[in-house]
Amino acid sequence: MADILHQVGINATPAQLYGVLTKESGLKSWWSEHSRIEPTIGSVASVSFYNNAVTFNFRINELIPNQKVVWEIVEGPPDWVNTTITWTIGENEGQTFIHFAQRGFASTEGNFAGVNYNWGWYVTSIKFLLEKGEGMPHTDADLPAS
Repeated sequence: MADILHQVGINATPAQLYGVLTKESGLKSWWSEHSRIEPTIGSVASVSFYNNAVTFNFRINELIPNQKVVWEIVEGPPDWVNTTITWTIGENEGQTFIHFAQRGFASTEGNFAGVNYNWGWYVTSIKFLLEKGEGMPHTDADLPAS
């Protein structure tokens, strides 16, 4: 199995970081403007891209306020289904860290490298949102011109 891992320090509180991972307005500000989430264990959230051409549905498996969020992909591209995304929030000497992991890919073939790149982008988007007030979410403006 193959895993994607990222870590970044963010000048924000753990509560602010937890909020952008668990609130619909938060996801829309750093991931995709087409996000739906109810921060309840067992609920299924969704994020769509490219005018709903690509949609990921994920079950919220764990919520520990200001510490951890765990999602399981239940519907989406085949290589994503049954992978688990874990966001762990930590602090060290006044700095807040986000540890991101998407675990359970069958291999590093196919879209794995692109997915890894995209997660790096979106983790940076969270950092920009919390530190500069503006993230870099996917929007329909990102669609290629027809």
